[in-house]
Amino acid sequence: METERLDHTFAALADPTRRAILSRLAAGEASGTELAAPFEMSLPAVSKHLKVERAGLIARGRDRQRRPARLEAEPLREVAEWTEPYRRFWEESYERLDEYLDELQGEERSRVMGGSGSRLTVTTPSDREIVMTRVFDAPRDLVFEAHSSCEHMTNWWGPRRYEITGCEQDFRPGGMWRIVHRGSDDEEYVFHGEYREIVPPERIVWTFEFEGMPGHVSVETLTFEEHDGKTTFTGTSVFDSVEERNGMLESGMESGAAESMDRLDEYLEVLRERAAG
Repeated sequence: METERLDHTFAALADPTRRAILSRLAAGEASGTELAAPFEMSLPAVSKHLKVERAGLIARGRDRQRRPARLEAEPLREVAEWTEPYRRFWEESYERLDEYLDELQGEERSRVMGGSGSRLTVTTPSDREIVMTRVFDAPRDLVFEAHSSCEHMTNWWGPRRYEITGCEQDFRPGGMWRIVHRGSDDEEYVFHGEYREIVPPERIVWTFEFEGMPGHVSVETLTFEEHDGKTTFTGTSVFDSVEERNGMLESGMESGAAESMDRLDEYLEVLRERAAG
């Protein structure tokens, strides 16, 4: 991305007349006369705006005696790419704030929802580890089963704002898993890995990789311990470096994992009712 052109693009977008011209051109090509019509300015004045526009947002064609202007989208795409990390940062920050406000309501909200009242805890016992713990009011056979097939995983894995559009799960040591999320912007986020160890109903070890950042693979160990009919779930993720561990923490994974665990808690209640019925 060229910094100079980005500067020119922002400068062009700062001018209200040029923004209005771009809005008009988004609907299709237009001549100088057509562009001048909505404004209280002369044709030469509009032509001056077109001539001094240096960001490459506007191109001029030739149609016999007519030289229509048209919108060039590439500079706007570069602006969108430049602003995207900031958009995601604020979006995730407000989502985490919303979840934190929910958390402040805590046990009362859980009682209303019929949940177990437990919350996810996240710790970093070493430079390369993230450990997540949650207690579920369900036997471990049931909690383990909820991790064992797409039939179950598609009901709770990931934040609610994402739709699971694809799921493959070969639940055996050496088998592969793959889950496709689709956001409200129709972007797809794909995760996959390999099962390394399965000990029903005690332990699952798998690898985890986001296909949007290939080569960054963590190893996750999930354990299930039952006490008095409740199951303590512990997920330990080990990364290749402290930088990869910190990158995962900064991605907002804690809020996403907490929402997944809340959804799992709700789904376990469904499974209990189904078994009782």
